[in-house]
Amino acid sequence: MKSLYKIFSICFLFSLVLITSCGESFDDISDDFGGEGKGGSTARFTFLKGYLYIVDETSLKTIDISQPDNPQVLSTVNVGPGIETIFPYENFLFLGSQTGMYIYSLENGPTPTYLSLFEHSYACDPVVVANNIAYVTLRSGTACATGPDRMEVVDVTNLSNPSLITTIEMINPHGLAVNDTLLFVGEGEFGFKVFNIKNRRDPVEIAYYDSIPANDMISINGRRELIITGEKGIFQYNYADIDSIYQMSQIVATNEN
Repeated sequence: MKSLYKIFSICFLFSLVLITSCGESFDDISDDFGGEGKGGSTARFTFLKGYLYIVDETSLKTIDISQPDNPQVLSTVNVGPGIETIFPYENFLFLGSQTGMYIYSLENGPTPTYLSLFEHSYACDPVVVANNIAYVTLRSGTACATGPDRMEVVDVTNLSNPSLITTIEMINPHGLAVNDTLLFVGEGEFGFKVFNIKNRRDPVEIAYYDSIPANDMISINGRRELIITGEKGIFQYNYADIDSIYQMSQIVATNEN
């Protein structure tokens, strides 16, 4: 139980950092996120409808956090090998793994129910979802060296039978973020790209910032602000003018932190 409480404390502190960096109150965050956790696409935990969901390499845990000083594990679902990320969307959880995207339902309660698996080649696999379209990045890397470098656009209208719409070649894609009609895709040390997704099924690249390393990002709903994490630290940008974004704040990584 002590280890579980430690995990919860770390997750809670991470949320506080995000809220503080965005300059918003808890009420603002709650309204903005609609009861969902707001994390990057490479996160291993998320908050949804009063519960904390955590993935490790093989399983998905549901934790009741109604009593913050005494969190309780409600269930542990064995998913499969190579689980990397978790992303909430409406009443569903999308899990990125090295071999595919798992979809779980929360419509019948807090314990996740398996719906489907969208399989792809062996690769690192963050995922975000918007309006029944999932955007999945596949990249080569240290732990997944055989994967292609591309983004897959997947139709998840039928959650029990997701289908590939198209693929887009990338350099070395990492995390993603979506806000309204814009999709941001990190290219690691090669910067990040911005896609217009007015047509959700057909992303069109409209900007490329190759001088801003981006491993993952969080887009603040209702505002034109983007939090980027990279090897050099955490940076906050304003993109009111997508052709001329500017930095608002930074936490530079050092050997000490």
